[in-house]
Amino acid sequence: MRRSVALFMVLAVVASLGAPAVAGGKKKKISGSFGASLAPFPKLAAAGDAVGLTKPGCTAGEENVHWVGHEFTPPAKGTLKLSMEGFTGDHDEYVFVGDLLLARGDQEQVGQGMAPPNEDITVSLKAKQTVLLVACNWLGQPDVEAHYEFTFTK
Repeated sequence: MRRSVALFMVLAVVASLGAPAVAGGKKKKISGSFGASLAPFPKLAAAGDAVGLTKPGCTAGEENVHWVGHEFTPPAKGTLKLSMEGFTGDHDEYVFVGDLLLARGDQEQVGQGMAPPNEDITVSLKAKQTVLLVACNWLGQPDVEAHYEFTFTK
């Protein structure tokens, strides 16, 4: 009898770990933030590297000096939203899978074509697909903060 109860309890725990991401009709989410104080890195072709030939934008600078990254691996498939807002100047964000650029948010916030001070990226991710979320300072005030929210899909 005790064995049956113990086996039942083990199976219940294992089943709950493998349960779908939707509980009670509500989608589960994972969210967080990351940021740093960063120096601007307005990479120009005159600096010996045409924009986009190696790493895009300010990700060609140094990590934790010009850009900050946060690794994220979802436990199941879903949608990731990466956003920054309320900054001063021109800050950008990127999502990488290894060295491959998956998505970018690099609106021009300075100069004549000024966009509002916000960046948003939404990408679909597979289960266990590790991505690097990047926030960087292209040409703005030093404080950079990015927020991410991952929503599980059925």
